[in-house]
Amino acid sequence: MRKEGGLKIRYTFQDSTDFPVQRDFIQDMQDFIRISKEVIPLERSAIKIKSESQERLAIFERKIQEIDIFEKDMKNYIESLTVGVDAAELLEIRERTLGTSSTTALEKKNEKLAELDKENKLDLMETQQLNTRILSTLGPFFEDSIYGAQNTYYAFIEDKTLRGKQVGFVNNMQYEFELLFTQDTLKVKDLQSLTLPIWTKSGILSREKKVKRLDVSDFYITNIAHEKNNLKTVLEDKDAENRFIISSDEKAFLIMHKDYEITQDEELAAALNRDSVNAFIIRLKDFFKDFVGSKRLRRITLAGKNVTEENKVFDCLKLIASIYGELVTECLEKGYTKGEITIKIEEPEGRRTEKYLEKSEISKELSTIGNEGKELATLLRVAES
Repeated sequence: MRKEGGLKIRYTFQDSTDFPVQRDFIQDMQDFIRISKEVIPLERSAIKIKSESQERLAIFERKIQEIDIFEKDMKNYIESLTVGVDAAELLEIRERTLGTSSTTALEKKNEKLAELDKENKLDLMETQQLNTRILSTLGPFFEDSIYGAQNTYYAFIEDKTLRGKQVGFVNNMQYEFELLFTQDTLKVKDLQSLTLPIWTKSGILSREKKVKRLDVSDFYITNIAHEKNNLKTVLEDKDAENRFIISSDEKAFLIMHKDYEITQDEELAAALNRDSVNAFIIRLKDFFKDFVGSKRLRRITLAGKNVTEENKVFDCLKLIASIYGELVTECLEKGYTKGEITIKIEEPEGRRTEKYLEKSEISKELSTIGNEGKELATLLRVAES
């Protein structure tokens, strides 16, 4: 259920049973139709460029072959004219002619190669622009609208700056966002104050071991990895003399100081403020909601292959359509009007509204794309029988 000002918006089927995904499915369907209409023509253009490039390469190879054959035939013919000739003047003419022929042939091949290289560079630039537009179009949709996706969030120091990424996957599709944070460094005190117990030695003669509560509030957070309820973070002081690793799941947390486990030591564990650590872990999990300034979709892979480079974006759309299609079927089964995909929205203050899309409307919209649109309509289970 989506929160609105701390309260929850509830999404249900028309029969008031909870919708499996607490999102505005109608809006997501409309967004899916819109991005499909945008990116499929872009991918078609990229495929056309690749096809034309391959045709150009084939023509180039034929031209080079023709030049090589012509040069060889000419060489054989000239040499046949001078068989048995001993006159120095004629032999000199033969060598100069063959040299000129070879030089001219090489120049022509280089000209053709330069033309091909120029065209390839233009194609590469245009393809990169198309791929950038495809990822830019898909980015906002992939942030929240890929149902069933599992996401892992990372923050790390790179070139002395805090950077991050979000990696999500569903079925055999994986996608990666670059995360830009609202600040270049992160300290513990940016989230809350925190002290952690460690062993220290005191005294001049006995060097007795004592528990010391070390204030780590000014430590840098140099690494965070967060997936579902699992979290791992690294805290370091300025000179990296003290290093803590905090790992947690839904049941417990573990804290390491250098190579020593604090949470396994009875005395150190007793000196630990567990409520403070738990609160810190919660704030770390919220970090990726509260401190991300912007996101950029960097790449999508399908079965390990880059979908923009391999022109497999449409296959990703088909995968998403299959996921959405199951919910479409359930909406139709639990709806009261034939041919309408309907959801109910219950606002926190009690107001209730309905949103719907007609199967025929979706099918009509997608048919404007061509065969790809018709295939998506079938997968969405809205195609006209």
